[in-house]
Amino acid sequence: MRILEIGAGRGDVTLALARTLPQRGLLIAMEGDAAHVSLARERLRAAGYDQRVSVMSGEPARFLHKVRGPFDAIVLHPEHAALRQKLSALLRPGGVLISSDRKYSEKDMTIAEWLAQAKADAEKRGLPEL
Repeated sequence: MRILEIGAGRGDVTLALARTLPQRGLLIAMEGDAAHVSLARERLRAAGYDQRVSVMSGEPARFLHKVRGPFDAIVLHPEHAALRQKLSALLRPGGVLISSDRKYSEKDMTIAEWLAQAKADAEKRGLPEL
């Protein structure tokens, strides 16, 4: 599973997403505030997720071209909503664009709803547990 988070802040949602990653999953988070990036990285390191989660420092609108898809899910924080169309191109077929704090995706799902659906789908396909 590959997840992209746009606007990671201090890493609250990043940590929640990291806890759900399968062993070989990948999470890339982007954040424009250097102090927030530093704090998010430290929190991920302390929780033991720093090997599978990368926090990129830089304004997402300026550095999005450095990220290669496809992603199974993209978490978009409201302050970066203008990037929605560009982000849709980075989704794999069937992937979802999710807002972190309200329903705001093509499938109108919150993170919790998407994770529940992803777990059910993985179980149905006989994939490792998320």
